[in-house]
Amino acid sequence: MNPNTPQATVDTCALCPRLCRHVCPVAVGTGLESATPTAILTSIMMAKRNPSAQNHAAETIDLCTRCGHCQDFCGVDQPVVALLDAARSQIQPPPHRFVPPTIHGHTPTVAIICGAQDWSVALAEKTGQKLSTLRTNDHLGEAHRIRAHEAEAVTHVLATVFQGRTAISSCATCRQALIDADVSIETIESVRQDVPSLPTWRTCHCPAGPSVKTLLRCCGARAPLALSHPALSATMAEEIRLRLDGQAVYVPDTRCAAHLQSAGVQALGPADPFSTI
Repeated sequence: MNPNTPQATVDTCALCPRLCRHVCPVAVGTGLESATPTAILTSIMMAKRNPSAQNHAAETIDLCTRCGHCQDFCGVDQPVVALLDAARSQIQPPPHRFVPPTIHGHTPTVAIICGAQDWSVALAEKTGQKLSTLRTNDHLGEAHRIRAHEAEAVTHVLATVFQGRTAISSCATCRQALIDADVSIETIESVRQDVPSLPTWRTCHCPAGPSVKTLLRCCGARAPLALSHPALSATMAEEIRLRLDGQAVYVPDTRCAAHLQSAGVQALGPADPFSTI
């Protein structure tokens, strides 16, 4: 549903009796009532009516990882993520200027390095193919792509940068950015063609499949929460650690795996050496 249609309104969520609270990982993982979709949309409604409430709304909008569980559960099909992205553009000041990423190398396949670990050399050796690389410190403009009026421009830039090349990505955030830009993309898992013999803990943006199940399906690693409220993001990772209770797991997303590792979870990501656990 388009966030500008009459049925999709901030007021609809604001007047809802928090029916989706139990599926919101931020609300459950942090215990904050202010993190419920109802409370966030209420703050936006109040800011629209009273400019003095905009500072509060600007903070609460980012109590979210855009996982979409609330809108999947919603009985009236509210496009909550799109509503928040639109409000973020209206209420928050713009972030730093988007700097287009640079591809190093001229091969048709590009490894997207978005974390501390550069896995491109090991993957090239394993597969016998040469790889170009693109290193991104902002997950391909994530802070801009979560703002409705900037997302299209960033997507256009990414399409221009790749110009027909194929990307290999290890995290869902970068993968979605490239999918939106119609870039041909492979996951590092599909290229490696192996996974460790560990139970899988799937994040909110991982494909469905056999996995370890916890009440929380989101570790809090994604924006806007991780950018604006890093302490709460860490709280969610700690909650996952407690729920896993020492169990070693495979997490098919390098960003989420690193976030859980920082909380002490025995986790392996798709770019990690599988002998480390």
